[in-house]
Amino acid sequence: MCLFESVARLKSFTKAAKELNISQPAVSSQLKKLADSIGDPLIEIVGRKVYLTPTGETTYQQFQTLLDDFDDFHTRLRAVQTDGIEGELNIAGVSASKYFLPFILSEFLKENPKVVPKLSILSKAETQESLKTQQHELVITGRILDGLEAHFEAFTDQTLAVVAAPGNRLHNHAKLSLKSLEKQNLILPLPETSIRQTIDRVFAEEGIKLKPYMELGSYELIKQCVIADLGIGILPADAFRLEEYTGHLIRLNVADFPIHKHWYYAYSNKKELSLTCLAFIEFLQRYSIETHLKKIYTT
Repeated sequence: MCLFESVARLKSFTKAAKELNISQPAVSSQLKKLADSIGDPLIEIVGRKVYLTPTGETTYQQFQTLLDDFDDFHTRLRAVQTDGIEGELNIAGVSASKYFLPFILSEFLKENPKVVPKLSILSKAETQESLKTQQHELVITGRILDGLEAHFEAFTDQTLAVVAAPGNRLHNHAKLSLKSLEKQNLILPLPETSIRQTIDRVFAEEGIKLKPYMELGSYELIKQCVIADLGIGILPADAFRLEEYTGHLIRLNVADFPIHKHWYYAYSNKKELSLTCLAFIEFLQRYSIETHLKKIYTT
């Protein structure tokens, strides 16, 4: 929905794509899927101008109402925080979120020590099921999942980088092209992951079809294989912060990298969120987790 809001507000696919740091075709594709799920087109193009359809206008107005409601929440939250938020916080995240979510939770609990946290790590299928059944109040995910009655909102960036062992012969190259990576032993995440799909898309835009040396279902295993110099890997920066700062992995300077993506929080449209969960969302929107993690790993 945040993607539709950007297009509706900016009246431009190009500007929305730039604001969300995704490709313009991705904007068009996601809007089409959203329109298909609603059953009516939301956007129409006349000449080169973007206009909202009647259904699009209604959807946009509803989105603005949601934002107004959230502003009201801020007022209520500040009032309650005088005595402190308390209650259970039941959240979950996909596998890669385990590298930063505990740190966010720790900082949130410093402000709200009466909150009792419940944290789970889920697969993609489990994430979809959780949003359908409302098993968790809030889910952290690296992509917008289609076909769900759920709200997705970006709250921080994630970056993908090419990594190698310090002794790898590519270490001393000033700049590598995407084409040059074709000849390397690439160790990549599985094809069904959002990270891998992003990687494949970037290479496909340059006319390159990847043939990985290894495809692994664990970031930890990818890291160990790269450290052992079995090949070079492409991983989210969150997943190898410790290894980079201890010198066990290095980033290679590759054209079109790092790739920038988003982290999203998501919740079911059918569920009224608790004040504890709303407080955590407010914290996600204002807290600079990237700055915090850099301080941790550089001291």
